[in-house]
Amino acid sequence: MRESRLPFHLKLIYGLGDHSVNVALVALTMIFPFYLTDIVEMRIGLAGLVPLIGRSIDALSDVFMGRLSDRTRWKAGRRRPYLLIGALPFALSFAAIWLVPDIESTALEFAYYVGIYVMISISMTVVAVPYHALLPELTDSYDERTSLATFRSVSSLFGTLLIALCFRPLVSFFGDERSAWALVGGIFALWIAWPWLPIWWVTYEKPSRRSEDELSLRAYLSVFMENKSFRLLLAFFALGRLAIDLPLALFLHYFTYVIGRPDYFAPVMVSFLLAAIFAMPLWLRFARGRDKSTIYTYACAGWVITFVGLFLLQPGWPLWIMLVVGALSGAGYSAADMMPWSMVADIADEDETRSGERREGLYVSAFTFVRKLTGALGVALAFAVLDRVGFEPGVENSDTVLWAIRGLTAIVPALFIVISVIFARHYTLGHERHKQIIEELRRRRAARATSEASV
Repeated sequence: MRESRLPFHLKLIYGLGDHSVNVALVALTMIFPFYLTDIVEMRIGLAGLVPLIGRSIDALSDVFMGRLSDRTRWKAGRRRPYLLIGALPFALSFAAIWLVPDIESTALEFAYYVGIYVMISISMTVVAVPYHALLPELTDSYDERTSLATFRSVSSLFGTLLIALCFRPLVSFFGDERSAWALVGGIFALWIAWPWLPIWWVTYEKPSRRSEDELSLRAYLSVFMENKSFRLLLAFFALGRLAIDLPLALFLHYFTYVIGRPDYFAPVMVSFLLAAIFAMPLWLRFARGRDKSTIYTYACAGWVITFVGLFLLQPGWPLWIMLVVGALSGAGYSAADMMPWSMVADIADEDETRSGERREGLYVSAFTFVRKLTGALGVALAFAVLDRVGFEPGVENSDTVLWAIRGLTAIVPALFIVISVIFARHYTLGHERHKQIIEELRRRRAARATSEASV
């Protein structure tokens, strides 16, 4: 049977959801640590703890939101209403974190930013978990899910590009004062709010989907712990996220203190992101008919090599070499980020064959939690190391500090990628296995529909 393809406009608008989420995440990962150390003038060790504590407190909200959306029985759907419910709190809390209140107490200042970070994380969860859980609702096709994930990833990367190109320049344009940071934060808050209405408008849910409502929270959490495919997927996804979030948090410091050319940051990031965007259609074409874990492995092989190049870069080298390294890294990263989000939808199908229930929310909530927590953990550990070796902002640092920045930006992420590939090579839910699962589910649903019609 020929599988129908989703309309182009649906894929395009659906992708805007991860654009919104990624604008916030990248701003918090790439810009916010620098903002805390250089604008708020918070000690670097404490600055690294803000996202870690904020997202750790948020941990339960991811699981709760996944469980809630699985059990919701509104006429408007299980997932889509939450896109509208969470959009405004998400935007307002994002705007609030760029305010610099006049707080004399270091402890109170730290508590303020942790509290706002928790608010951002929770409100982001309200929209992000149901949003990602919609992907398997939109199509059962193995390859169409890869296509949908490609649109999501491209849109996500445009969000990264937007932050890299516009956030700091806009702050400078408005005067580079504390009020300028608050204004730019408000502008981007509006930007992350608007996509959720059109996404709600074009997406849909299948009314025949069944959801679980009898499991206890403990039993609910044990579901994915007992699922070998999901454990493997979650492992290499988490390692891959660490490999990108750690460099993102340190790139400004890397180009400022190691290379001595902070003006190189923007063009290298643009090179990285444009290469990732243009590589995605090629990866999508190459992925048709092939196992997603295989594509992930190929992408990581090229990605890890470019980290070695990043480690070897020297201050006197010309910009074009750094642009090439950035572009090659982006090409590998694009598929490594895209594939796991497509694969989690396949996990939900496999789970339905075992349980008879649709629990996309459960699996997506774990993914969303890992996506947020790994970045925060990476930043906290990196900043703790830099604090330990004596990093000081705005001055010439020792060779020990510079080598620490270099290693944390390049070698440590490369090790994470290598380990993630080891997990990916043991992943067995490929193209043919998923085809068998979908055929089995169609038989079951048809039998159930016939049985219900005869009653």
